[in-house]
Amino acid sequence: MDNQKKEVLTVKEKVSKKMGLAGYIHELYYQNAMKFMSDPRYSKLPSYLQTSGISSTFIALKEATDADRSRKMAEKLLEKSEDTQSLNKIA
Repeated sequence: MDNQKKEVLTVKEKVSKKMGLAGYIHELYYQNAMKFMSDPRYSKLPSYLQTSGISSTFIALKEATDADRSRKMAEKLLEKSEDTQSLNKIA
């Protein structure tokens, strides 16, 4: 029998390994909620507006990051197409 030690992962490492992007979005949601709740105006809102405010700002944040990611991907594709066009002109 081999006397090899198995690497024991912590719960956090196991979750991040299995969840991937979902873990990132989960963390992003809580960071957004903490920032929203730290605003002094938050406590003056009715409870239904507190909940919907957190959700709305998270959706807006997610859309903004998605738009930024899409813009960066479009720029990369444009660069690749320009490189391909310049190679075709050379050939």
